[in-house]
Amino acid sequence: GGNGGGNGGGNGASKGRNGALVLFTALMFWMMMVFSSPSSAPSKMVGVTSEESSPSSSQNDHPTREKDTFDAHHHAQFKSINDDAKKCTLIVASFYATKPGGFDRKKGERCNGCHEPPMFITMESARMTNGPGTCAALITDEETEIDMSKPGMNKVQLHRFAGILDRTKIGTGALMLERMKLYNAFIKRARDNDWNADLLMVDTDIVFVGDVTDLFQTRNFDYGVTIRDNKAYPVQGGVQFVPKGKYVGAAKFSDHTLDLWKSDLAKSGKEAGFTGDQAAYQRGLNVPAAKVQSLARGKKVIDLPVVCGSSGAEVVTVRMIPGDQYNFVPSGNGQGLKKKDIRILHYKGGKKEGMYVPYNAMKKSVKDVFKLKKLVV
Repeated sequence: GGNGGGNGGGNGASKGRNGALVLFTALMFWMMMVFSSPSSAPSKMVGVTSEESSPSSSQNDHPTREKDTFDAHHHAQFKSINDDAKKCTLIVASFYATKPGGFDRKKGERCNGCHEPPMFITMESARMTNGPGTCAALITDEETEIDMSKPGMNKVQLHRFAGILDRTKIGTGALMLERMKLYNAFIKRARDNDWNADLLMVDTDIVFVGDVTDLFQTRNFDYGVTIRDNKAYPVQGGVQFVPKGKYVGAAKFSDHTLDLWKSDLAKSGKEAGFTGDQAAYQRGLNVPAAKVQSLARGKKVIDLPVVCGSSGAEVVTVRMIPGDQYNFVPSGNGQGLKKKDIRILHYKGGKKEGMYVPYNAMKKSVKDVFKLKKLVV
């Protein structure tokens, strides 16, 4: 009995020790699982549901990294801006890309695209002269810093695109190729997200002095450009437009023009020039410069069928509008504007400070622009 009792007591103690060890091991394993689980990480991804998270993120054995939080923030930001874009009937958008702090260049140093205009005037004047469904937007990359403190900039949509813009081209003539790439991405964003707005893509040195919805009275075209009686550059890149419901065809023409330009650059081995986009659009239209120039002199709207791609299977319609009304370069007084029914002023080159002249008049009444004795500084 004693032996049995002794052995029984020894076995009980052994079982007790083994049980405690098993319990301790299980407890430690449970703690490791809890504190290494992504679901308990302190920097939880905001704005991304479990369905939206990538499969790999749920298998990580470490807390969410700062980069993941940054990506999640931009996901939520994109969703918010995309929802806003869906409410617009007209989106006036401008491409803008700069270096942190702007451009610090020496006197006399050449810097293409570095005359930074007061682009808030472009955004504000678009809303002042068009209907309540008009939205203003900037098309840029993820690194460009934008001063949102100017009047009306808090209402501007920021459409940022990652991995498209080559920032080494900022300040060079090749920036125009980068602009075409981002315009292309912007059109495809509209296409892929079921927007229902007319798109008007303009330079940042534009002032709107009238309603531009006449551009979209008929929507039987896919893409629109303005043309001018200019031997060197008859097709202008400063004002381009796409009617709602035509994003698919517009993307095809944009792809077509962009591919031709890239191919030409690859063959020549040269960098894109500052006016290269205008030559590229003309090449995309496949119309000689002299013919475009002649059409511009005729003051008529021309709808041109354009074959896109090498197969010839894709045909889109590009509308060419003389720039006198929708892409007017000011020089004289404002009283001439009303007679010509001008809607858009384009302050090209070093004239950008002149943008304040019509804008300051418009702050009282849009009609006051047409009473101005001078449109430039």
